[in-house]
Amino acid sequence: MWGVFTLVLLAQPAALDLSVLDGAASLSPMVWQFAPDLREARAEVGAARGAVERARLLPNPGLDVGVGTIPVGPLNPPGLEAPLLNVPNLSIGLSFLLEVAKRGPRAEAADAQVQATALSALDRLRQRVLDVMAAIADVAAAEVRVATLTSLAEDARKLAALQRARAEKGDASVLDADRAQLEQEATRAALGEAEEAVQQTLRACTDLSGLPCLPFAAAPRALAWLELPVPVSAALEERPDVKGLDAAQAAAAATATLAANRVLPDVTVHAGYVHDRFVISGNQQNSLFVGVSVPLPMFDRGQPEARAAESLRRHLAARRERLVALAPSQAERLAGELVAVEARQQHLKASSLPLARSVVDRLEAAVSRGAAPLQELLLARRAWAELVLMENELDRASFRLRLERARVLGSPLVVPKELADVD
Repeated sequence: MWGVFTLVLLAQPAALDLSVLDGAASLSPMVWQFAPDLREARAEVGAARGAVERARLLPNPGLDVGVGTIPVGPLNPPGLEAPLLNVPNLSIGLSFLLEVAKRGPRAEAADAQVQATALSALDRLRQRVLDVMAAIADVAAAEVRVATLTSLAEDARKLAALQRARAEKGDASVLDADRAQLEQEATRAALGEAEEAVQQTLRACTDLSGLPCLPFAAAPRALAWLELPVPVSAALEERPDVKGLDAAQAAAAATATLAANRVLPDVTVHAGYVHDRFVISGNQQNSLFVGVSVPLPMFDRGQPEARAAESLRRHLAARRERLVALAPSQAERLAGELVAVEARQQHLKASSLPLARSVVDRLEAAVSRGAAPLQELLLARRAWAELVLMENELDRASFRLRLERARVLGSPLVVPKELADVD
């Protein structure tokens, strides 16, 4: 079963501060409350709950009031005084519909439908939380990239200053100084693009979450987000969309039963009182009446509704079967991609990056002594920078793959109080 918690939402936060966010547990309630595309889901749940209340209400009784034996033409007996007062009778009564085998299936259908609606809303929340987490991962990766390029830009600045100083002393050529300056300018341009990417990813995060997203503001915090574990559910059947299809099937089955039971006619019971003024003819002045009316289900016996509900139930069953059948293969493919990405990460961190950093350090020392050409150092620095940025991209790719695996297999979620009874 889903490890769920009921959360009472407090005052609206001014923004989504990524620097203090600790994962989906604190993210999901804010997404439920503020994400623009979940407003419809909240309204649908409210409407479904209203339908449950409506299904359990008794039919309203009917009030029947009538005036009969209104004289028209010659009177009997002739010469009767005030015929409009002494001939007509006044009747007043109540009628009440007694449904036969309808209320139970109707209530079952409403109960199952509200559960299906709530589970659908919960799945939409789950999908949106994963989308927001992926957007936050993009922010984190962009901020780490900025931090990396900032360090590279500082190194490029120092190298350019060193080459200018050496060129002024005649220890290096002016061309080498210009090359170092060009490398500095290229790094600054890349840093500007990375800073712009941070703003773009923050805007995407804001659009998805419905709250202004504030940056991590520190590379270690951003890296910590990319390293967060993404738990998955113990059983695929616990995914809310799968459970929602089960509930929708139950609603369709109950609706089919309700339609089939229309062959059993409902009974309308009538009871009332009659006051008759035409006592001169021997009529009873005060009397009661009772009666029933029963429709004859000769033509409309709910056949179209029953067939439609059964067709919907079969469609939902087939859809659920396809979801459950495809998920393991999708999860296996994602697991294979994740293994490949993690292998590349491990090799990069254990071998490629230390080697590139060592080569850069040795060439920097050699170039400062004039023992190696500047071009070799620039090429080594570019290769090292590419590896550092590749590490950043692999961190983001690994996190996104873990998110997609949780999307396929299901993931535990903090359940808002409006949906706390879906289980």
